[in-house]
Amino acid sequence: MAETKKVVFRISRFNPEFDEKPHFQDFKIEVPKGMTVLEALYFIKENIDPTLTFRGFCRSAICGSCSVKVNGHPKLACKTQVWEEVKRFKTNVLKLEPLGNMKVIRDLAVDFSEAEEKFKKVKPFLIPDPEVVPETNEEESIVYPEEMEKFDKFTDCILCGTCYSMCPAVMFVDDYAGPFQFGRIFRFAEDPRDGLKKERSKIAYAFELWKCIRCERCADICPKHIHPVEAVTRLRAMSIEKGLTLNPGARHAIAFYKSVTSTGMLNEAILPIMSKGIKGVLENMPVALSFLLKGKMPPPIVKPIEDIEGFKEVASLSAEVE
Repeated sequence: MAETKKVVFRISRFNPEFDEKPHFQDFKIEVPKGMTVLEALYFIKENIDPTLTFRGFCRSAICGSCSVKVNGHPKLACKTQVWEEVKRFKTNVLKLEPLGNMKVIRDLAVDFSEAEEKFKKVKPFLIPDPEVVPETNEEESIVYPEEMEKFDKFTDCILCGTCYSMCPAVMFVDDYAGPFQFGRIFRFAEDPRDGLKKERSKIAYAFELWKCIRCERCADICPKHIHPVEAVTRLRAMSIEKGLTLNPGARHAIAFYKSVTSTGMLNEAILPIMSKGIKGVLENMPVALSFLLKGKMPPPIVKPIEDIEGFKEVASLSAEVE
């Protein structure tokens, strides 16, 4: 007989026809070892409460439809083992909630339409380069391993929305595309068959590319271990190459690079004016004055390090590798 343990599933319930706001309902069931969160949800729906609403389809961590929050952490319900979560959180109570940054339709099901609309707008498909892609199917359009390596991991994205649900930029910036959207832009920006290639950085720039705060949440919770924040970083570099620098983020990155490569050190005193201009300096004046009064104001002139030429050579080689 399979070993079991009693687990309480504290599930967020919301029916817009009757409820003003979500509430929690507990379901206590015997969970055999090996049962997933999705299987537990199906058991509750089939044996206790047929009105429970959630999404699930492939049960193979491919379709991404079953994403929910388990004790505050977005996960694919179909690959999340109940026993492992109980052990991880040291409790027999698992709280299940719908994904964030999206409107709740009912219980654990959310409206994905806003994220989907943003996804459509970033042109998430190959636009064939006529100079590379043959007009007929008689010839192959070859992508070599070293080319594929640049974007291969971003092809693993299953559009589950876990990264989107936890992104602070999505929460506070209406026009911000989102982590998996930027991942798809980068995937085709590096594809040698694509007609837009690095021009796709202009699309990313238009969708508030520089509003990412690099909190790394998207990388931390991705069930496929993709790092959307890496795509954001690379797209930022591409956008600077294209001359898209009319924002504080791009100017800060350029100022940071120039300061470090010219002296081997960061000149913190002039970085604000190079990044934000006079207006930015005036805005930060109270902070600057407090630093000055406490003797912590960095010097405006920084002497280059001893082997500055060697440092510049290393920096240039690193840039070429990137």
